[in-house]
Amino acid sequence: VFNVRNALVGLGGGLVIKSLVNTGKEIENLQVRLKALFGAASEGAKAFDVMVKFAGRVPFSLEDIQQASGNLAVVSKDANELAEILEITGNVASATGLDFRQTSEQIQRSFAGGIASADVFRERGVRAMLGFSAGAKVSINDTIKAFKEKFSGDGEFGNVTADFAKTLTGTLSMLQDKLFSFRKAIADEFMVELKRQFGDLD
Repeated sequence: VFNVRNALVGLGGGLVIKSLVNTGKEIENLQVRLKALFGAASEGAKAFDVMVKFAGRVPFSLEDIQQASGNLAVVSKDANELAEILEITGNVASATGLDFRQTSEQIQRSFAGGIASADVFRERGVRAMLGFSAGAKVSINDTIKAFKEKFSGDGEFGNVTADFAKTLTGTLSMLQDKLFSFRKAIADEFMVELKRQFGDLD
């Protein structure tokens, strides 16, 4: 009985450490990617903070937002614009039922090549929500302008994410993000010592 108990305690401790290490690795990898995408460590760090704050108030996990970061950073000139595009992406995802990653891919296509480049959006009625008639040619600038007018700020669909966040699904998602933030706070200290130890081993 004591051996089983000790084994379970050891296993639990191992799982906690593994979770901390994984969180630390995810954060470090994302920070490196954001630094490369925005061209400076300071802007990359600012973009990371924007993502964490956004995840804390929306019904999407930081992991989902993190996976979408590459697509959205490509069409963002800086962290402030990334914050705006994150809001748009969240509202479109909430309104259409698409997951955050897939929505980010379609947003990236729309912002880079116009609404005609986003096939999934056409199927989900996003083109109509933007006020574009079927078959009409729409420029990239008009596409971006329409997304900002309809899906951000005081736009017609600017509060869909906030409404979705009040659901049980949204509440559970935000609890998971608070847990992630807690693990991140511990991992920030833990990873410094862990890298030093592995550096010595190397």
